[in-house]
Amino acid sequence: MPEDRKYPNASLYVLILAAEEVMGKNGLAAVLKQVGLPMLAHKRPPNNLERQVPFSLYGKVQQAIEDFYGTRGSKAILTRVGRALFRYSLHEQSALLGIASLALKALPQNARVKLILNKIVKAGTEELSMPGEITDTDDAFVITRIACPCQFRQRDASAGVCDHVTIGTFQEALKWATGKNYRVYQTKNLNLGDDVDEFMVEKKPMDD
Repeated sequence: MPEDRKYPNASLYVLILAAEEVMGKNGLAAVLKQVGLPMLAHKRPPNNLERQVPFSLYGKVQQAIEDFYGTRGSKAILTRVGRALFRYSLHEQSALLGIASLALKALPQNARVKLILNKIVKAGTEELSMPGEITDTDDAFVITRIACPCQFRQRDASAGVCDHVTIGTFQEALKWATGKNYRVYQTKNLNLGDDVDEFMVEKKPMDD
């Protein structure tokens, strides 16, 4: 059984905000009721950095969304939630993603990409209890981490990778930093027995 680490309260707070934006109040309420968490639709966690939210609870909310929409249908929903999560984190609690007071305007595009990814990976290690690292190949940045709330979700190989929220978060962060759209995909999954979660971020924007 993986270690049930703790997230900052603000992580669940912005996840709930993002899910409500994408699914609407009634949709979110239905999802949370399904997993016995109806109170979260009305009483959100505090917006602070105290680490009081178990990974298992955060993962349970994501699992509920997938169960509600189905494995295929939830992929787009959870990716949209991840994109909204970045925007809410930016305005509500920028320290969550390590982007407080981040200056990008003077940097070339490639430098912006590398900086924003490095900041998010560092914040994952220091603020979110998800130690990770970033390396790169000729064509892509490779992001790995050794812990994730998705370890507490139901998964089998036929369902494929599970962390579409993180994919959406990276996509929106890169769009915010560069004005371009980048392809992001998951290639390894702790929940399927891999030693790490691994995400690939292609260096060439899809717009070019």
